[in-house]
Amino acid sequence: MRLTSEIRSACEGHVGRVRIVEDTMAPEPAEKLATLLGQELSSEELPPTFHWAYFNKGIPAAELSGDMHERTGRFLPAAPFHRRMWAAGDVSVLQPLRLGSPATRRSTITDVAFKDGKSGQMCFVTLSHRIEQQGVPCIDETQTIVYRDRGRMESDPRRTREEEPDGYFTHPDSQLWFYSAVTHNGHRIHWDRAFCREIEGYPDLVVHGPLMATELCEAMRGDLSSPQRFKFRAQAPVFTTTPVRIVLGMPRKERTGEIQRVDGIISMTATHIAL
Repeated sequence: MRLTSEIRSACEGHVGRVRIVEDTMAPEPAEKLATLLGQELSSEELPPTFHWAYFNKGIPAAELSGDMHERTGRFLPAAPFHRRMWAAGDVSVLQPLRLGSPATRRSTITDVAFKDGKSGQMCFVTLSHRIEQQGVPCIDETQTIVYRDRGRMESDPRRTREEEPDGYFTHPDSQLWFYSAVTHNGHRIHWDRAFCREIEGYPDLVVHGPLMATELCEAMRGDLSSPQRFKFRAQAPVFTTTPVRIVLGMPRKERTGEIQRVDGIISMTATHIAL
């Protein structure tokens, strides 16, 4: 679809929209998320980024788009680009969310910006999230979503398991499926290979950006308690066939980390800060 001034204005008109979602913060989603990460919850305090398994309300079938995301225009702007993905995040944990205590998330669209990139025009949507529990602020978060057209077919840094170097790992189909389930994410790029190859131009199933961000955050923070801040930016896709490794900087108040693909491409960069 051609980007017209009318479409641009309509998208920019979404700035200021607010969505409020409440959640009981039942322990089961966090427990399931910990299990698929190979962990166990050690307390009633929710680890940073685990709140992504919450505040995900069901979407009526009539309000789903072809990619199984919520139809744009309901809350997020209807940018005229085919692909959409979570591009970056900045999570400040003011105090940990506690399981079993109801919480409220207030989400506000703070910016809609159109830019030209290597693959063509893109639309960046910035959201601000504030999560409170018993009226006390617990998490301040900035989320950046990017919309863009399908470009050329993405390359596949495929390796067989026999060729997988030491220190690298892959994300199996089952992990993507269960992560989609626990976060109520129906996006077809995570479970429908035909959709990936024929519609989106990906060679295989795409690993969730938030899943990798949580893996990176958990590796970076160690046993640190709050308050803390975690910032990340996605740079290149990872597929179920892509061996990756987590590379961490030295433990210190401000620690860097990244996820590297086997072909040397950096998929995600991050910074963890002890406040």
